[in-house]
Amino acid sequence: MRTIHARAPLRISFAGGGTDVPPYPELVGGAVLSATIDWYAYATVAASDVEGVHIHSLDVDTAMALSGRKELAQVVLDDTAVHSGAEVTISCDAPPGSGLGSSSSLIVAAAAALDEFAGTPSSPYDLAERAVRLEREGLGVPGGLQDQYAAVFGGFNFIEFHAEGVLVNPLRLRRDVLAEFHGSLVLVPTPNVGRRSSGILARQIDQTTRRADDTMARLDRIKVLAVEMKTALLRGDVAAIGDVLHESWMAKRGLTAGITTDGIDSLYDHARALGAVGGKLLGAGGGGYILLMVPFERRGALVGSLRAGGIQPVGFSFTKHGVQAWRSLG
Repeated sequence: MRTIHARAPLRISFAGGGTDVPPYPELVGGAVLSATIDWYAYATVAASDVEGVHIHSLDVDTAMALSGRKELAQVVLDDTAVHSGAEVTISCDAPPGSGLGSSSSLIVAAAAALDEFAGTPSSPYDLAERAVRLEREGLGVPGGLQDQYAAVFGGFNFIEFHAEGVLVNPLRLRRDVLAEFHGSLVLVPTPNVGRRSSGILARQIDQTTRRADDTMARLDRIKVLAVEMKTALLRGDVAAIGDVLHESWMAKRGLTAGITTDGIDSLYDHARALGAVGGKLLGAGGGGYILLMVPFERRGALVGSLRAGGIQPVGFSFTKHGVQAWRSLG
């Protein structure tokens, strides 16, 4: 009886988010700088002598979340060669609506596990393109293109989006730059981690389709800032990144209604008053996690002040690897 395991990392998007949302890439081309972290989406496919394929997700405690997870897995299942005699189980380290690309990582993990089970593994680009198609067309969920490629490829990447396709450019960063950068980052939950961003994205897509002047100008600036952050990282200029994060968030929060809330603004302003030099809300908006940046030597003081105010930062590390699928050794 075969059992296949797979896991796909979640990601933190540092700059460029929003420029990967169609139709902007087809109109002028987008660019995103992101890195995968050691939070994962998991999938297991186990052979079964029971007829049919049965889907389970044991890490969510609401009927809506469970229904969404099962629908997600079913869309992936319908697109594979596995049609009977299997048990599919999926789970994730982050809750739905985290802003960390959890839904896309779940699709990537499930697709990789099912492909390995069927003996039909895909190339990285094919797997990422397929995951985009399944989420956007199969599930009918509007959104960008970055999450699926980040989950498949892993690591630090500058990802370009054009009408002709997507190009993943891995960044080779010095170890001291990575250590300084990671030590300057603090990840905190907002008052609304389980938000839904589809309405926000639908408004952005409509405004981009109409080429609304303010929306296009903001997206153009966000793309430039992604290039600036990539350059700063490659040069080891970690101090410059905080200002880029702050300006990028100021540009993004005005893209359309609903991206920020009074609670999010209050949390961000509070963190800035405590010493954060920059930061941004992760994901499309409305909730999830906020990434803050503070000079390395002041990180401890910021974290202590946040905790004293009832705000609990969460830990993470960068990871080099993208999706992995393997035969169970248990």
